[in-house]
Amino acid sequence: MTQEKDLLLEIGMEELPISLISDIFQEWETKFTRGFREARIDYKDLEVVGTPRRMTVYLRGVAERQNPVLKEIKGPAKKVGISETGEFLEPAHAFARSQGIDLSDLVVKETERGVYIFGVKKEEGRLVEEILPLLLPRIISSLEFPRSMLWGEGQFRFVRPLRWICALWGEKEIVFEIAGVVSSRFTRGHRFLAPQPVELKEPSQYFTSLREAKVIVCQEERRKKIEEALSREEKLIGGHWLKDESLIQEVNFLVEYPDAVTGRFDSQYLKLPHRVLTTVMKHHQKYFACVDDRGELLPFFFIVLNRPREGGEKIVKGNERVLKARLEDALFFFEEDRKKPLRDRVEALDGIIFQESLGTMKQKVERLEKLARYLGEELGFDSGRIKRAEEAAHLSKADLACEMVKEFPELQGYMGRVYALLDGEEEEVAIALEEQYYPLPGEEIYPSTVAGMILSLVDKMDNIVSSFSLGRIPSGSQDPWGLRRMAQGIVNIILHCQWYLSLSPWVEKNLHLLKEQGLGGENEGIKAEVVEFLFNRLRSRLLSSGFNYSVVNAVLNTSVDDLYEAFKKIEVLEKLRRERRSFLSEIVTGFTRANNISKEFSGNGDLREDLLQEELEIELYKNLQKVEQDFNQAVAGGNYFAAFEIFYSLLPLLNQFFDQVLVMCEEKDLRENRLNLMKKVVNLWKDVADLSQVVIEGE
Repeated sequence: MTQEKDLLLEIGMEELPISLISDIFQEWETKFTRGFREARIDYKDLEVVGTPRRMTVYLRGVAERQNPVLKEIKGPAKKVGISETGEFLEPAHAFARSQGIDLSDLVVKETERGVYIFGVKKEEGRLVEEILPLLLPRIISSLEFPRSMLWGEGQFRFVRPLRWICALWGEKEIVFEIAGVVSSRFTRGHRFLAPQPVELKEPSQYFTSLREAKVIVCQEERRKKIEEALSREEKLIGGHWLKDESLIQEVNFLVEYPDAVTGRFDSQYLKLPHRVLTTVMKHHQKYFACVDDRGELLPFFFIVLNRPREGGEKIVKGNERVLKARLEDALFFFEEDRKKPLRDRVEALDGIIFQESLGTMKQKVERLEKLARYLGEELGFDSGRIKRAEEAAHLSKADLACEMVKEFPELQGYMGRVYALLDGEEEEVAIALEEQYYPLPGEEIYPSTVAGMILSLVDKMDNIVSSFSLGRIPSGSQDPWGLRRMAQGIVNIILHCQWYLSLSPWVEKNLHLLKEQGLGGENEGIKAEVVEFLFNRLRSRLLSSGFNYSVVNAVLNTSVDDLYEAFKKIEVLEKLRRERRSFLSEIVTGFTRANNISKEFSGNGDLREDLLQEELEIELYKNLQKVEQDFNQAVAGGNYFAAFEIFYSLLPLLNQFFDQVLVMCEEKDLRENRLNLMKKVVNLWKDVADLSQVVIEGE
């Protein structure tokens, strides 16, 4: 009976980059899972944990041996190894003896070179302790990172320089060397609180031994301890720590043994805009802000420590001095910026480059103003709303010339809104300056104003069209300008607003404005590429939301140019596929029969009534004329459910036609006339969906 043991592998290194930790841990788990599967080693559970300076995988219940494998070994040809009566001849006996297998383990298989005898040989698995010294370094070496480093004299690359490796399988030490570091049964405690090596007798001691050495290695446990410490501190001052998911995830991987203390700052800085204060605290100092019951900021902040809070008074004083200096800078920038209205800063955009070969931000703003008017008119808004959208476009990038945004780029848009309101600009215009960047990555927050929606759309589209015009098109995983995210933003806003909007003339307008300014490259084919790019983002959104691939393809593989219109068609088709499957199946079958018989025919549906001979084809044609009128009217009005119902009413006649009328008759004129009749049926759907692509499972 095999014995199962736990496996521990810890890699100690210099502090990991916060921005990569999530991807690194996912890569770590993926490579380990794949490596053990390929090595045929079973285990019960795999856990990935870590801190800023260690990555650990803990496997519970690792088998003592590999799983056995059956191998087929090619032997002699059947004609020389087996007699006509089916008995094994001497070549087969010799082959079996050479492989150490019985004749019962021989099988006959056909190959590209003929029929051969194969021996089926069971290869027992090796002991895991023999495999691990080779497997573990191979997995470590296979890890891939967005950024990696070389150090020392070797050529081994890793995300950060390795400092120690702890590897145990049960009580057995797994010894191997990688990048000059030899694995052992020793881990290390907290860098300052318990820096000495910690010996482990077996993996089960890992978590408790490190906790004694002032390291909480499990990130979930560490996060809980951080939240408990912050909650304790908030009660001491009667406030609340400002919940911030991204900050707590970041801080969680800055510490190994967390606790918290409270600092304070002069209340004079509370006159700074809310987000300026929280940005200074979060992005630059990793502090948590403190608010009252109404969500208003209080002159306190919380510091997460990498040590117990006792004796932390000097740390608090030091952090208070640092924060005061940062807030003093922010207050200076704010007061300097207020000396000049936002409108007076627009001209300064002439000195800020948009992108190489794409002119200045001032030129971009000029395009945005014209595009905002264009889009407002296309969407049918009144002159007042269009004017506000133009005003928002005019001021959209002015805050880039402000000192506050130069120092804190993450405040672009927000400071535009703050300064515009202080300057007395219309509220909708001011709000739009911030909302032009919505929806933010990972958030489903959309612009709340028409001006904000329009500005967000034209800004993103201009970025995409400008980049495409110079051949800067995302490929594979490469998207340095974030164009996919912008395209997804356009799709999401349009669907959220339920706006019908043709893309081609919009893109064409944008290209024309670039050309007027002498910017961009060759425009040939760019319009089609941009439209396809946007529809690919719609496709991606729908497929990730659970829409059936064949339904999505059926609509998007037609001549589409309006995102919301395409979405509505797909939505109706998907609803029918889910809720009225039989109904849809009959429609798809009828369409497909007409399409299959006429798809090679070059006619366009123009038929001659005088060539209609059979009563059934005459009746079908008359009914089709009525159906065509009602169908097109329903489609034009966006009532796609009604269009399906209207076509369904034609199916009994259409099915009778197929059963009783020979379309591919010998007389050419008659045959082509009937094919044109089928083309007429198919052409009903040309602007809706290619129903022949719809797959209805279970049918």
